[in-house]
Amino acid sequence: MQRNMNAFATLLAALVVSLAVSTDAVGAQATARKSQESASSRKAHEQILKAYGIYDNQALQDYVSEVGQRVARQSSMPDEEWKFVVVDDDSLNAFTTGCCYVYVHRGLLIQLNSEAELAAVLGHEVAHVTAKHPQKRMTRGVLATIAAAAAAIYTNSSAVADLANLGANAWMQGYGRENELEADRIGLQYSTRAGYRPESMTEVFEMFRRGERFEIDRARAEGREPRVYHGLFSSHPAPDARAVQAAKASARLDTGPPGGWVENRERYMKAIDGLTYGSSRAQGIVRDNRLYHAELGITVAFPRAWTVDNQRDALLAYTPSKDTLMQITLKERPPMQGPREFLLSQLRGASLAGGEPISVNGMEGYTVRTTNGSPLDGGAGPVRWTVLYRGKSAYLFAGASRSSRGGIPESDGLFQSVAETLRTLKPAEYPLAEPYRLSIRTATADTRLEDYAGSMPVEKYQKEELLLINGLYPDRKLAAGDFYKVVE
Repeated sequence: MQRNMNAFATLLAALVVSLAVSTDAVGAQATARKSQESASSRKAHEQILKAYGIYDNQALQDYVSEVGQRVARQSSMPDEEWKFVVVDDDSLNAFTTGCCYVYVHRGLLIQLNSEAELAAVLGHEVAHVTAKHPQKRMTRGVLATIAAAAAAIYTNSSAVADLANLGANAWMQGYGRENELEADRIGLQYSTRAGYRPESMTEVFEMFRRGERFEIDRARAEGREPRVYHGLFSSHPAPDARAVQAAKASARLDTGPPGGWVENRERYMKAIDGLTYGSSRAQGIVRDNRLYHAELGITVAFPRAWTVDNQRDALLAYTPSKDTLMQITLKERPPMQGPREFLLSQLRGASLAGGEPISVNGMEGYTVRTTNGSPLDGGAGPVRWTVLYRGKSAYLFAGASRSSRGGIPESDGLFQSVAETLRTLKPAEYPLAEPYRLSIRTATADTRLEDYAGSMPVEKYQKEELLLINGLYPDRKLAAGDFYKVVE
């Protein structure tokens, strides 16, 4: 949870501009289009970093960039200024907004098991750029997301708009089957020309398919949307032996490069040793449905049955049936403005009811209801809003229930009780705000991976999660000398 509460809305607007580029011009117009794409990508880059944040590990950033540059030099645009960035997000994703920015979520790096697999993913994204897919892509998905958010509210309130924009990210849903297949073929050529073992792309497909199937089943059980890669691996078949041989022929490396195909499993494992698993320190750590945030010095709790989704720009919590949800965002406390004035300025234009001042754990605040604006029922339902002042920060709580009585959310009392759990971290609680991290080890003949399952920071499927990140799901075993990952 960060201070940039409008990041996703701003990001979406920037990407609509960056993706809506005409592809009909040639000659001078093509040059102008390329310049426009680069300018739009640079603008989008700023917003992406605000939305996600860059992962704070320069050695890892340099390593991923080195691999990406090696692949990009074999592309049809070798002289462009390519940027490869690891963003501070734990979902399984990689994407590009056009020339020449490629982003990798740190959550994806956890699932990969060699440098060759990383090269396959980066080659695919480079191919999207060289094939002009970001320029050609229709923006209907992005526009539909924005329209849906707008339809959910009937006020001019920026705060209500933030609530309605929950997780809007349609812009990363892929480029369609035909373009994805093209990026497979071209990207495989790029990574193969760079000397990376071409069969690694097939292994990446297999890893993602296992993970996607497990994630979809788990998300359905938890009542949330699955967090999966942007469609590359679920929408079409993995490269077969013919595709691999074609890539080798294209690279004129049918029998392999003189020094052998590059795999670099050990180098990759050393690069990701210590990688953050789950939420980062900058986002705050959720343990047993309580957020511990060392940088902000606060903690707040939610009911145990709820799902808590700790995004970078907001903390979302909701019931398994998604008929009740809360969002917490953070803003800078304006000087010379009390909690009431601040909250009313955020809800300007909304119809308000039942406002009153409150005090929670030494923090002054204000609470009020809007009679509409809920994202759960087309904007018709009420929302409970609460702000608490702590230091220079204003913590903004929003709660909505699908059903209500007398213009009051059914869970109104619960929303207020959650806000009352916000307090300062105790000294003994600061270790709880430190993230979980990967630890890379070498197996012996006696190593049993399931012995480490209990340390996985998930309530369910601990063994399955551990097998997945090691590429062993559902029932493969470690061999002596293998590198393996545990979470500490």
